[in-house]
Amino acid sequence: MSKVVLDTSALLALCFAEQGAKKVAARGQDGLMSAVNYSETIAKASDYGLAIDTVHHALATLKLTIVPFDEKHAVVAASFRPLTRKLNVSFADRACLSAAAVAGLPVLTGDRKWENIHCGVEIMLIR
Repeated sequence: MSKVVLDTSALLALCFAEQGAKKVAARGQDGLMSAVNYSETIAKASDYGLAIDTVHHALATLKLTIVPFDEKHAVVAASFRPLTRKLNVSFADRACLSAAAVAGLPVLTGDRKWENIHCGVEIMLIR
């Protein structure tokens, strides 16, 4: 099975055993995640009272590689702004999309509005 890039919503679905968690567990093995999205995942999980260790455990279970948000990723993420502005796509979402574009991999997400993003990255929904 090919690697994927996980969005924040995908890792949170796994952490909270939400709908789509099984797809994340099956497809997310050995995947990638932007450092921006990993930070967002930890922050959002803590907003809901989930311990940081739970997020770390999910990361370890999937054997995810955290991708630094470097200059190349920054330029690609910025280039997606005109394509995503009307959809109210966040900076973290564009960071995820840039990680996928740079790696040449699809994105695994729970965010349905991503179906309307046409930036050359394959979008795979978990629910």
